[in-house]
Amino acid sequence: MINKFFLLFTALMYGWLGGWALFDPASYVDDVGLSMTSNLGSAEIRSVYGGINFLVGLFALYALFKPEHEKIFFKILLFLITGILLGRLITLIYGEFTSAFLIGFTAFEVVYFIFLFVTLKNMKRKIF
Repeated sequence: MINKFFLLFTALMYGWLGGWALFDPASYVDDVGLSMTSNLGSAEIRSVYGGINFLVGLFALYALFKPEHEKIFFKILLFLITGILLGRLITLIYGEFTSAFLIGFTAFEVVYFIFLFVTLKNMKRKIF
């Protein structure tokens, strides 16, 4: 049951954040503290923040209704979250970890990482 809640929450959060960056990148960057100075910047926000996050949200929704895809979704999301956390670690090493936004999102990502790691470990142990 916790997996279903997690999938629903992920679908809503990633779908909303991804859709926001995908369809209104100027508003997105203003609210998260980024700057966009060209069409290339807009395209990158739409692609990296918008497209990837929106599809994560859609895949979470799909896995919610098709439980046979839950495990692969969790593996893919763990891979993505691990990459993001690697970037956060490098940011900390370079002394650029200075905003409340970064702290909040990092906490969110650490919780996701722990949940996904533990859940995937438990899925391995299932007998039936």
